[in-house]
Amino acid sequence: MSLRGTIPYSSVVQEPYVRKCAFDIGDYGFGNTANSLHLGCDCLGAIHYFDGLLSNSKGEPVTVPKVVCMHEEDVGLLWKHVEPRTGHNESRRSRRLVVSFISTVVNYEYAFYFYFYLDGTFEVEVKLTGELSTNVLSPGEENPEFGTLVLPHVNAQNHQHEFCVRIDPAIDDENGGKDVVITEVNCEPVPPGPKNPYANAFYAKEQPLLSVKEAQRDINPASNRVWKMTNPGCLNPITKKPVSYKLLPHASPPLMAHPDSITAKKGHFATKSLWVTPFSPDQRFPAGDFVFNEKACHGLSQWTKEDASLKGADPVVWYHFGVTHVVRIEDFPIMPVETVGFQLKPMGFFTGNPSVDVPPSCNKASVLVGSHNGCAQNGCAQNGAAQNGHAQNGHA
Repeated sequence: MSLRGTIPYSSVVQEPYVRKCAFDIGDYGFGNTANSLHLGCDCLGAIHYFDGLLSNSKGEPVTVPKVVCMHEEDVGLLWKHVEPRTGHNESRRSRRLVVSFISTVVNYEYAFYFYFYLDGTFEVEVKLTGELSTNVLSPGEENPEFGTLVLPHVNAQNHQHEFCVRIDPAIDDENGGKDVVITEVNCEPVPPGPKNPYANAFYAKEQPLLSVKEAQRDINPASNRVWKMTNPGCLNPITKKPVSYKLLPHASPPLMAHPDSITAKKGHFATKSLWVTPFSPDQRFPAGDFVFNEKACHGLSQWTKEDASLKGADPVVWYHFGVTHVVRIEDFPIMPVETVGFQLKPMGFFTGNPSVDVPPSCNKASVLVGSHNGCAQNGCAQNGAAQNGHAQNGHA
């Protein structure tokens, strides 16, 4: 999986802001701008750091210490059920493995988090913070039409943060994903009639995306649209359907700039939510290998001109997501974190809940207010899982 991003700003006639569009990865590089992280501040818990090995302008190796953080953290409930007839309770805590890094690109900070969950879910989360990019109002301008006044005569422009991830799926496939099929799933109501006499039925309609043109798609929250990466050569023994993972998209709009703008021509990948192309080792970045001072996209706009077949083509998924930032004055002078991301979740990949055998646990640091009694005296260890749970009546 790889990632690319761009930040187009909204402006009409005020030079030079009409050309303001930073390709933060292509222009600056998230590796070159990555921070050395600090224990107990940027990362909490039992931490393992990885150093980053980069190259300077002379091509010489440069080591950036503690640039990637790996740790594990509690994230609330994993699953829970109380049997209403007996009052028997089963509850499990969720934990996730976190791999993260933070880059400072001039005024903005981007914190990238890659989450691995106990139920087989994988999640990418981007946290945006830092300082807004501002400009002085034009002579005679009192209130900015395309931004927010954050100080007298100081405008913070509306803008978007557009990201695109390249996913090369190999879903239980020894051939590296050669025969993977990408499908789209939409929920549709069944028309009233003999098959739906009470007019309350709906179903999930799945449609394979078999060519490059068919696979240029947008999100649709109204139909609960998701995309699946399936392997027809490996069937689930219970459902008898291909094993798969589904991509749960984030509800974000496409690029706002007009298609004729340089911004849209360079950032063509941001005009759709989903693209799928046949695998090519040379196609790594959605806007092309080199974006600095370019006036057109040499990536997806070129690779999708022909309606190539995706059958047996080892399809590569390009998913675009982002934040449309209509600035609040509360974002100034330092912007509180705003998050965006997506999930990949197993769908028919396992034969049941893969986390059902997670053992019960109790956080001994949890105490009743005004009491010294902790979990062992009043919590799950006495009345919950240890007495009535996993060992006696659970999965074992």
